[in-house]
Amino acid sequence: MGRLYDDLLNIVAFEPDKEEELKTERYCKNYQRMGDYYNTFIPLGVLFVFFLYLFGGYIGCFLFVLFMIIAIFLYKRYLKKNKIRINNLVNECSANKALTAYMVIARYHVRSTKKLGSFLACIGSALIYQGRFAEAKSVLDLIEKYCDILEGRAYKIISYAAIALYEKDREAIESYINEFGELLSQVNTPYMEESYNRMLNYPLILEVEENGDYTKALEFMVEKEKGPLLYNVSVHYRLYNVAKSAGMQEEALKHRAFVLENGGDTFYKKELELIG
Repeated sequence: MGRLYDDLLNIVAFEPDKEEELKTERYCKNYQRMGDYYNTFIPLGVLFVFFLYLFGGYIGCFLFVLFMIIAIFLYKRYLKKNKIRINNLVNECSANKALTAYMVIARYHVRSTKKLGSFLACIGSALIYQGRFAEAKSVLDLIEKYCDILEGRAYKIISYAAIALYEKDREAIESYINEFGELLSQVNTPYMEESYNRMLNYPLILEVEENGDYTKALEFMVEKEKGPLLYNVSVHYRLYNVAKSAGMQEEALKHRAFVLENGGDTFYKKELELIG
């Protein structure tokens, strides 16, 4: 086990989803095995092609190169497919499955410093959406240890701001918006810009919830039919709070029903279950 995994185990009360644990273990082992093959056979393949070329085996050379291209393509496709599947677990409101997958990957940790910021943020998100904010903050604090660069700092701010929104800490949100705004020009990617624009809405979300301004909430909290399920669940959760604050009991019940039906193991569902 690596140092990162040991640090995570000291923070996260980890109860793995057994099915997801087996899937991700298989993925990680295949990843390692395929990586070993890749590192071994590519240099040997280059030498083989070189000798084939020297002795006039042009057809054999072509076929071997074609085989290697197909093998590399399938290897990368396999990695991408599994990465997308794992990252989508949170979006499907399966936060504990996502946490399981990320924790298993951490056991096999061999990553660049730059990528660790997003990886730890993913673990933080899986914890946040289960309502485990203290653990999430501790995991996010590991970014300073393993990814002390601008990208890592940006990922940490994004996640801390999301926690502040749930905690209704307006002052903290404003501070994170200002801090992230100063960083944006240096870490400007589509994801970072989207995250910043989303963060700018946080004060407005708190305002409409406090004032019970349901009409205004509907203007910018719009459910996306093709968007991730998690996004739609979060929208209905927010609209429930606004409708309840406005005394619109019938509308509140509709939003609550959507969250209870689709919320999986997220804190959105757990919180509304307790309300009764």
